Amino acid sequence: MTNEIDINLYISIAEALHYKWDPIGISDIPRSIGEYDSYVPELYELICQNADGEVIFDYLWEIEVKHMGCDGNRAATLAFVDYLKEITKV
Repeated sequence: MTNEIDINLYISIAEALHYKWDPIGISDIPRSIGEYDSYVPELYELICQNADGEVIFDYLWEIEVKHMGCDGNRAATLAFVDYLKEITKV
């Protein structure tokens, strides 16, 4: 087993967070690129471990509601998890 990072997968996750998840609505602000990058390593690990969608949802929901203080949108977050799983099939 290798510890090498799949850079394309990593970038796909980062872009998905910025352009699709975007719970604070900043994706149209050019200087906001990278706002969600601190969440990429954990999501990358979850995706590589083929984590269940519920586990990924719980991770994102905690960030969205507890850490960011957003009201949260369950349907949107669930849809994002489905999207993320689809674009990152490994």
